[in-house]
Amino acid sequence: MDQITLRLDESLKDALDEEAEKKGISRSEYIRYILESRGEVEHLRDRLEAREERIEELESQLRKRSNIEEKIEDLPAKIQSDLSWSEKRTRAYNNASVSERLLWRITGVPEERIEGVDDEG
Repeated sequence: MDQITLRLDESLKDALDEEAEKKGISRSEYIRYILESRGEVEHLRDRLEAREERIEELESQLRKRSNIEEKIEDLPAKIQSDLSWSEKRTRAYNNASVSERLLWRITGVPEERIEGVDDEG
């Protein structure tokens, strides 16, 4: 095994010594372990980046789904208001004269007549 000389700040050397001691190995063995593991670290970074991208994608899908669920929750009220409009149109048509009904068969019931019908009849 070749020997090399490496200059480190004292704080970095102390940190390496502490970490090596926790693992129960010498500083030299710990430095070799770090150098040998560098490929694995890159692999783990790549996997982490891929997972973060997937999380962002899933969060985006979840936001879209929440928006759809909100629209679905609002749908009954919208349907009810549409039915109310349809009922108002029918009431306006039923209350119209025969000549108006004939005209409306061709042109449709005017909106102002539909809007003018009150909810009670």
